[in-house]
Amino acid sequence: MDFDQYVAARYGRLIEHAVLLGCAEGEAGTTVDQVLLAERKRITKAEDPDPLVREALERSINGAPARPSRAGLLLGIGLVAVAVAVGVRLTYEPPPEPMPSLFALDGSQAQQLLEDEGYDVQLRLARACEPQGLVLGSDPPTGKPVRRGATVSVRTAVPSGVFCDAHYGARSDAWDFVAFALGGKAPAFADTVTLLVSGSLARTFVRADAADDRSRWGEAFDLIEEAAHQAAPTTNGMPTLRADVKVPPDTWCGVPRPAGTGQRLALRVEIDPRGASDVRGCPLTIDLYRSEGGIDTVVVYTAKEGDSL
Repeated sequence: MDFDQYVAARYGRLIEHAVLLGCAEGEAGTTVDQVLLAERKRITKAEDPDPLVREALERSINGAPARPSRAGLLLGIGLVAVAVAVGVRLTYEPPPEPMPSLFALDGSQAQQLLEDEGYDVQLRLARACEPQGLVLGSDPPTGKPVRRGATVSVRTAVPSGVFCDAHYGARSDAWDFVAFALGGKAPAFADTVTLLVSGSLARTFVRADAADDRSRWGEAFDLIEEAAHQAAPTTNGMPTLRADVKVPPDTWCGVPRPAGTGQRLALRVEIDPRGASDVRGCPLTIDLYRSEGGIDTVVVYTAKEGDSL
């Protein structure tokens, strides 16, 4: 049972039940709130939480002041019913929850996600050397507490300037692949695609399977999703994405570069949840090798802690 849905549907009846059990009218709301919060876990696990909540109410009210007279009781119930009918704000408020990660989303995707979660959203433009519309951050940042119904400001990128032009292509391609791993549109692939994950045996599949059959990617996509959704000690609460075109080193994260890649250039993508001063170990790293038809080889290096790369 969804806790918030149960509270919204049954709160008025629980107030009435508390009054019937002898709870003073002015204390019924507080008593019900305390019982609901104390029984939250049991409520979410129960198909019908009413019996356990009513039993908890009876235990809580046991020893409370004597029940009011029948006339006073009926008056109290009537007042509760009127309050519920006219939409008087109830004392219960759901606790704040961590701000969802918006990593690799564009503005429209972030807005849809947050509105579905019950937040109001304001999109704001900000200049950055990132793809048009990419989410740069939010207020509050990822991982910080926020209540349902609150207004969340989301900053999205507006690239500009010749300096950005020099870096835009690599970063755009990097974000495109990460977004694909998280459920987005597939980038261009070669006729055959080879996948290696942290020194595992190579898996090869054809272009159509690479683009349309997500099960082919297995652990690779699981690792990318895990890294992308980590809360990080950054200003926006999200990991840092780095992208560079280079010949990858002979060894990375303790794993040798695949022999078949030789001295080929690759688009190296890092998803790094570490703080700026933490240089130990290595982040999740993805090398994308390309031919004229598109990506032909993907090498994923699992993130590792420690001092040696």
